[in-house]
Amino acid sequence: MMEKSQDAIFAILNHLHQSGKQLILTSDKSPKDLDGMQERLLSRFRWGLSTDLQLPDYETRIEILQNKMKNDGLELSQEVVKYVAYNISTNVRELEGALISLLAQSSLNKKEIDVELAKKVLRNFVRTSSKEVTIDTIQKIVCEFFSVPYEKLLHKTRKREIVQARQITMFLAKGFTKNSLKTIGEHFGGRDHTTVIHSCQTVKDLMDTDTMFKENVQELTQKVQLATM
Repeated sequence: MMEKSQDAIFAILNHLHQSGKQLILTSDKSPKDLDGMQERLLSRFRWGLSTDLQLPDYETRIEILQNKMKNDGLELSQEVVKYVAYNISTNVRELEGALISLLAQSSLNKKEIDVELAKKVLRNFVRTSSKEVTIDTIQKIVCEFFSVPYEKLLHKTRKREIVQARQITMFLAKGFTKNSLKTIGEHFGGRDHTTVIHSCQTVKDLMDTDTMFKENVQELTQKVQLATM
């Protein structure tokens, strides 16, 4: 950035700050990574709170949609909300754009907003591609759900939370993919097919006796189903 431009920005920042104004600055780099900037200008950037803004995760996207619906007086089924939240993962503007498009299509065609209409509308927002779910996709979904690093699924550990996450992942992989038990086991650090069989049976048994565990498996099942739509 030219020196004169930096001088002008410095003067503007000082004036606004002295006037008690609140400033919000955005950049694709943190202040320490901005090359060619005057030190006095960088010091102004460091005055306030610096935070790294990431893309909203799945749960946050659902909350954004629900808040938007509440503020605008809209009503959509949870199935549609979850479908939109799963398939639009970029930013808030696209989430809002998807809602507006859904409403417009529903009004113009006099159709109820259901998942089929959502699929049609979202073709303009997401890339069309094969939606055959893979073991890797299921592993990613489960790891994100339980906040478990992917590498932990491959380790031989007796930590309950890791073991259960691995067992649920194997259970879902068996139910949602066409892979053999041997192939599924190989995706978990080279385990054999008997481990996969044992894991699937353990998940079924726990679902009969542990309500919270069952709810987690059901929610993960829904997330995997969304990934196949």
